Amino acid sequence: MPSDHVLGVDGGGTWTRCVIMRLDGAVVGKGQSGPSNPITIGVEQALKNILEAVNEAIHESGVTRFNACTLGLAGATRSSLGDEVMERLPIQYGEAVLVSDAHSALAGATGCKPGVVVIAGTGSIAFGVNDAGAEARAGGWGWRLGDEGSGYTIGKNALMAALRDHDQSGSPTLLKGMIMSYLGFGDVEEFIDWAYDSKREPRHFAILVPLVKDAELRGDKVASRIMADAGAQLGLVARAVIRRLRMVDDFPVACSGGVFKQPNGYNAAFEETVRMVAPECVFIEPLFNPTVGSALLALRSQGVVISDDLLSKVKTSLGVIG
Repeated sequence: MPSDHVLGVDGGGTWTRCVIMRLDGAVVGKGQSGPSNPITIGVEQALKNILEAVNEAIHESGVTRFNACTLGLAGATRSSLGDEVMERLPIQYGEAVLVSDAHSALAGATGCKPGVVVIAGTGSIAFGVNDAGAEARAGGWGWRLGDEGSGYTIGKNALMAALRDHDQSGSPTLLKGMIMSYLGFGDVEEFIDWAYDSKREPRHFAILVPLVKDAELRGDKVASRIMADAGAQLGLVARAVIRRLRMVDDFPVACSGGVFKQPNGYNAAFEETVRMVAPECVFIEPLFNPTVGSALLALRSQGVVISDDLLSKVKTSLGVIG
């Protein structure tokens, strides 16, 4: 049976979000569940959380069949695990396409226009499309091999700084007491059990980012250095994309992900590093989140033109359904 709706799904290391969108851009349903990065949690759990988010959106909208589905999954396009997830999606989802979470983020941030998006959530990645339509990405190698400037890396570095404070091999920092209080530790030896627990995931390290930001605001030099170093490292990732695409003039650079919230030394170091190679770039707030970006990509796959009027309808409908 024909449908006039598409699915947009964005899955990462912390959550999975879904929107159902009409072909005219109106969003009619939303859903959310747990993480769906198959590399870190496995195919079974990733698929379970994707279906849960979609079913929540279906329940809200009453729409059960779709023309197309775009699934933006963190890390999945660099692993065969993403293909396993796609093969098991229900046929009712329509023509399903797998893209990186960065691809979805750029589509949402710019409304499917050229530019660069940099994601700093649990993990990190940079992705860009130039005026000629060429694409490039950097980073996104996962927590074992990369994730520069990510929530995971900041959290891990905060734990390491706290232990160096304890050992007196590093500078004193508020982070030791703040982390111990937050995690309910009575002794620093508990850091080991917590960090090396077989169930520990990158997202558990990323939850420490607000503590590091708080310590920075309270004048802690160690926390400030952690945030500034992380921002600069992510700036280098963004610069790699800009150089490879030979982007010049006033192209947009969208900053997406929880680490960028509440501007601080991280944001300043990131922007300073990027401007060394792109002084005329314009840092922007994303128009929409990556979930909407996935839906816009699904619309485009059906031949829909992503016009300003359509984007306006997306924005209006998001306000209506909350």
